[in-house]
Amino acid sequence: MEKRYSVKRKNLIAAAVAVIVLVLAILFIRIITEEKVIQEYSDKYVAMAELPSQLDFTYFEEAEWKEKIKEINAGKNLNGKLTYGKMKKLLEQLSVQEYVTYDGKLPWSYVSRPEWNGVYEQILDLLDTEGKVSTENLMFLTKEPEASEDGETLRRLTQNGFYSVAEGIDYFHVYDMYQVYVKNNRIIGINSTYKGSLTLENVFVHSTEEEQAEILFERRKISVDMEGLKEDIADTICDIEWTDRKVSAIYKKEDKISGKVLSYNEEQIEISGYGTLPYSGPLKIYKTYGTVEELGKSKLVIGNLQADFVVAEKQVCGIILKEPASIEVIRVLLLDEEGRNYHENPVFTASADGTVTVGGKTEQVKANQPITVSDILKEDSEYVKVSLEDENGRIYFSDGNGSPISLGYRGTLEIRKYEEGYGVVNEVSLEQYLYGVVPSEMPASYEREALCVQAVCARSYAYIQLMKGDYAALGAHVDDSTSYQVYNKQEETPQTNLAVDDTVGEVIKYQGEVAEAYFFSTSCGYTGDMGLWNLPGEERYGYLQGISLLSEETAADISTEENFKAFIEDSQVAAYDSDSPYFRWQAKVSALEQTEAIREAIAERARANPKNVQILKEDGAQGTEEDLAGFGAVKELSAGERGAGGGIRTLCISFEKGTVDLFTEYNVRSVLGAAAENLKDKNGEAIEMRLLPSAYFTIEPEGQSYVLHGGGYGHGIGMSQNGANGMAEAGMNYVDILMKFYQNITIENIYNEE
Repeated sequence: MEKRYSVKRKNLIAAAVAVIVLVLAILFIRIITEEKVIQEYSDKYVAMAELPSQLDFTYFEEAEWKEKIKEINAGKNLNGKLTYGKMKKLLEQLSVQEYVTYDGKLPWSYVSRPEWNGVYEQILDLLDTEGKVSTENLMFLTKEPEASEDGETLRRLTQNGFYSVAEGIDYFHVYDMYQVYVKNNRIIGINSTYKGSLTLENVFVHSTEEEQAEILFERRKISVDMEGLKEDIADTICDIEWTDRKVSAIYKKEDKISGKVLSYNEEQIEISGYGTLPYSGPLKIYKTYGTVEELGKSKLVIGNLQADFVVAEKQVCGIILKEPASIEVIRVLLLDEEGRNYHENPVFTASADGTVTVGGKTEQVKANQPITVSDILKEDSEYVKVSLEDENGRIYFSDGNGSPISLGYRGTLEIRKYEEGYGVVNEVSLEQYLYGVVPSEMPASYEREALCVQAVCARSYAYIQLMKGDYAALGAHVDDSTSYQVYNKQEETPQTNLAVDDTVGEVIKYQGEVAEAYFFSTSCGYTGDMGLWNLPGEERYGYLQGISLLSEETAADISTEENFKAFIEDSQVAAYDSDSPYFRWQAKVSALEQTEAIREAIAERARANPKNVQILKEDGAQGTEEDLAGFGAVKELSAGERGAGGGIRTLCISFEKGTVDLFTEYNVRSVLGAAAENLKDKNGEAIEMRLLPSAYFTIEPEGQSYVLHGGGYGHGIGMSQNGANGMAEAGMNYVDILMKFYQNITIENIYNEE
């Protein structure tokens, strides 16, 4: 009996030891598991690292949730998996434990993903009152994440474009399909794998070969597996469908129309010969000449670009460009007498017979016959085009009787009806446009070589604006005001037209690109660089360096404030543009008396150009234009920093209870111009303008006021028009003059390019 009892006891002890070992092994495995970084998706659990981003929509931000979840995770880290015990603490942290229901299990049991999703959906119902979090079905198109444009986050490419991805949830592989939680275009969590079909719409398929397709999407070339599909596709827009991580179908879109883009906005595009068609989503543009690539909308050179438009269900799905834009015409928005984009009820007349087209109907119109747009456009029409049969004819704005009230316009006029009124666009050849610009920007009496300089500068500027499409929504490239180039405000002359013809096609290029040829009226003897616009050091503006326009005999040292003062107050300085009355000027600013005017001008510039107006309160804290009312009176004006050539880059204004630093020559001229009095040119003649002539001036205290001694007229960057005329008078040709004003440039012809 004794021996039998002993054996039984030993068996019980052995069993107990085995149980203890098993429990310890389980605990050890659990501890190891809790320390493990989760790197793969599973339906069986949810990683702790997934939770901070999913809860970011609640009371705390993601960084704060990381710390709180670490505390819930025994204060360790974000590794391991969510358990029921930890989920209970999480709900208590959210103060929703009384409202969220779920099937309770042992505290150390893992919460499966479906179970967590049920809880999370309840949390969203309770706390996401603004609907910040949504669910989307996404397929991932690339193997690796990439840095976002700001370089601060990682992002993934999907069939719906790029999404940034929260830390701790990037389990995605190429062609994976998931339903995900999204907030502000950021994937913050994963609901489940997706088992349906997803479609990549309106994608450009460049080629298919050996069950691989090369596509262009989001400006990237991507190779797509097409196992089992034998489609032969080249340079076509398609929809590609994926099912269960594989391409299951490709739908080619083969209906095309051809024409030129006349206008476009965020919803629709106007095509010559077809009118206006809508498009959905981002407008897709692909070029097949040279390198095959996807382009942005800025490459839609309106009026000059022949393209194929892929159409499905009466919508434009994409645009295919088979050749570069051929620069032939420019489209000019003609402003009304108040400088507004829209005319109330325009009337036109023409010096020659022509046609009026409304919709698809064209009718003849006789010379000198009034064309009243409101009478022509019916409710179902929004577009009128006036064309002349004689290329030497002109179209005029006129009064109701047909008498011209403007100069005549070459080319055609297009009038579109908008809610605000009628937009009037003059489409004209680029060279004929310059016929209207050169005499409007430079006196026709100037030297021929100077007029040629103006023509090349104007053409270069216009070419760049053609590529920008600032007025694309109104069917134009530029307007006819000083915001771009003044157009058709002075009569054409044989001299100015000859300058255009003698330089036909010529533009300024810097480092292979057409350069923005800035110009202004008159220098003070020096020009400046882009620092005057608070744009220092940009390589693309390397051709715009400050230069001297003085003769060698009168070269001056202006490197110090004292030397610049002596230079700018010398009215006898000899320079290429010193004959201009604006070469020297002076004004008075009664700063104390004009405090309110100065404050109002600062506030206006702060609203229009906030990054170049620094407002500091008395304690040094950043202020706003609303704070200016409490700054008190102006105490001091001073030039904080001068740029190349002496122009003021920073104007410092001290008040009783704050300071303001103004950057850019325009802000300086605008604010002090609002308070300037007795503005006179070098001949003592009064100048009537609210804007100071230039930012090249000194500020000298005189009692309670300041005297400004200045020189030049305009922004002072690039070519001085009066300086160019002086150089021409001195015997320089237009190429040499351009090389003088713009450094390291070439003169090339845009019509000779491949």
